[in-house]
Amino acid sequence: MAFSGELTIDIAALMRNYKTLDAMSAASCETAVSVKADAYGLGARDVVSALSEEGARRFFVATLDEAITVRNVLPQADIHILNGFMDDARDVYRAHNLSPVLNSLSEIELYRSFSHDCEEALPAIIHFDTGMNRLGLVSDEARILCDDLSLLDGIDLQFIMSHFSSSEEEENPINTAQYKRFKDLTLYFKGVKQSLCNSGGVFLSQEYHLDMTRPGIALYGGCAVSKMEEVIRPVVSLSAPILQIHSVKKGEYAGYNETHCFDKDGHVAIISIGYADGVLRSLANNGALYWRDYKLPIRGRVSMDLLICDLSAVPLQDYPVVGDMVEVLGAHQSIDDLAKDAGTAAYEIITSLGARYKRNYISDLS
Repeated sequence: MAFSGELTIDIAALMRNYKTLDAMSAASCETAVSVKADAYGLGARDVVSALSEEGARRFFVATLDEAITVRNVLPQADIHILNGFMDDARDVYRAHNLSPVLNSLSEIELYRSFSHDCEEALPAIIHFDTGMNRLGLVSDEARILCDDLSLLDGIDLQFIMSHFSSSEEEENPINTAQYKRFKDLTLYFKGVKQSLCNSGGVFLSQEYHLDMTRPGIALYGGCAVSKMEEVIRPVVSLSAPILQIHSVKKGEYAGYNETHCFDKDGHVAIISIGYADGVLRSLANNGALYWRDYKLPIRGRVSMDLLICDLSAVPLQDYPVVGDMVEVLGAHQSIDDLAKDAGTAAYEIITSLGARYKRNYISDLS
């Protein structure tokens, strides 16, 4: 087996998810897309090409190199860099027509100086922190800017934005609090478009959609909100080959450091996949893979390249053989299911999928 497993990306499902999210957004609202981290690990070049075909025109990335990757595929798209403006790379922004999301007064000043040097109003978005204490202008900086909008002279301000921290929790009062803080700020920016919603926000009230939504994980099949499961299609499936099947005896152990002791005689399958491929170590003695409809619990610790699955649930007449592929993600287990077993979020599962897989992109639109 030349690869540790096969990762299949359903481009048709991705495009349908974009269409669904776009239809759910308010009628006057633009649906931009988050394609940071190599389109959440699924391959930015293929993903942005497909989303552009479906009508996406605005793309958000985290870093400058990610932006250049998207620009090389989409010469006319609007591309915004969430991690801000780096003055020592100013010529790269200009050469590739890239727009930073400005996260502090110091970044605004640097970008304003850059615009002045170019003798042209350059495009940007300003990000306000409304409760995450992550990137964005904090309240003191926001107050200074709102009191002196001349600090933006020479900048083509396309949007102001913030970011929900808990939009997947529909009843969480922080959603309303963040919305109110953001709307209070918008009063100072007459005529400037506004954006607040990530994937979970699309499933909140359309009042929150404002002028642009920015879905990410939902595009790729993640369903952080239960409502998503009704309309969002899975995009990713993953299988890995069996390298060996052998018997184990009651009282023997599985894997490093003896974290699982077999309580009866049986058989195990050794699977060609491990934490180097994105199968998190927290799945040890928690997660499972699937052979046909049979659940194969993971026994012992996940190794770098291998894991051990218990075949106790499989009748002898249905046993797999060496070379058969077992399901890691697919019909029996979504990225959210695996994330739950791992004690994490679908974001970590999907962006951790390694480079050793054979990748298959399918696009049957039927």
